[in-house]
Amino acid sequence: MFKWFLIPFVTLSCLECVGQTTDLDVAFGIVKNAVAKKKVPGAIGVVSQHGRILREEAHGHSDLLLKRSMTPRTLCWIASITKPVTAAAAMKLVEDSQLALDDPVEKYLPDFKNQKGSDGKHYPITIRQLMSHSAGIQSNPPLRPAFFFEAEWYTRDIGEIAQAVAKTPLLFEPGSRVKYSNAAPYVLARIIELQSGMRYDRFVQTQILDPLEMGDTYFAPPRLVMDRLAEVVRREDGSEDSTFFRFDPKWRLNMAMPDGGLFATPADVVKFTQMFVRNDGRVLSKQSVRTMLTEQAPGWGLGWALTPDGSFFHTGSSGTLTWGDPRTGVAGAIFCQIQDYKTKAHESLKLREQFRKEVDTALRAGATPDSGGGVRHVPRRR
Repeated sequence: MFKWFLIPFVTLSCLECVGQTTDLDVAFGIVKNAVAKKKVPGAIGVVSQHGRILREEAHGHSDLLLKRSMTPRTLCWIASITKPVTAAAAMKLVEDSQLALDDPVEKYLPDFKNQKGSDGKHYPITIRQLMSHSAGIQSNPPLRPAFFFEAEWYTRDIGEIAQAVAKTPLLFEPGSRVKYSNAAPYVLARIIELQSGMRYDRFVQTQILDPLEMGDTYFAPPRLVMDRLAEVVRREDGSEDSTFFRFDPKWRLNMAMPDGGLFATPADVVKFTQMFVRNDGRVLSKQSVRTMLTEQAPGWGLGWALTPDGSFFHTGSSGTLTWGDPRTGVAGAIFCQIQDYKTKAHESLKLREQFRKEVDTALRAGATPDSGGGVRHVPRRR
């Protein structure tokens, strides 16, 4: 059984933003209180506006067994926040005319010519549908074990998984509805590899992470950062908290998981989110950003979930959230490192939603609109 200690590590950063820290006291107080009440073992919150970090704080533990405190530099498994990173990488190929959003997947992966729906008919899937959860592909990748942080899973390759996806039946006609899929990013990642001539993880590194100076983001965290890596806690009703996993640097990483394999600090992830908020054309073209933030299927752009109020976001099963609002210039993140989605309370979800709500409320007043971004709603393609 875990013994709880509250050892807060608090960092406050405020650059050219006099008065903003007081405005954010409510949001960060919610984080501190959630840790104090043991709703989550630890948490890190980061808030930026117009490209400047206004405030970041960390509370609680990153590893209860090893008695490590959560700090702003703690590396966390960001899980499904990896998906918009994968989508952004694909958009680099679109910009270079090596890929088109309405190309059929089978143009690049011939095995998909034989994929059929439950009615026995063949329905071509487009790249756009892969990136907006509207392809009809099943939820989980074939061949993946229930506990996918296993050494054997990492030794597979993306092409093998994409080929296995092609052998599964479609759940519905592509474009007719939405179903969240962890399998679709493997198909997209394989196409990225074929069109770029590079491994998926290397392409992401050179085209997205390095240009954004995301030096604290990894598919395979090296040994030298192991003392900063958080454990992921599993919580279920009626049982004690347990360790879900700790990344083992001895694993041979042959396959980077395009649906959820990245580890990062919240501040690094906010750099990625800011790219969509500011839309300065430096890493992704302005048109690519606009396209990714345009509704392609109900509630989804390309890689990002969209909200009616004009903001975008993505969560991860490890208790992570990042979001952005081009109207206010706000980009934020909160990482908890707990899987509690099977509990009735689902405290990490409540904490993430409350933190985001209070940040947005605090910074909405006096915000200047940014003409470069914003969520757009257009007629959906099928």
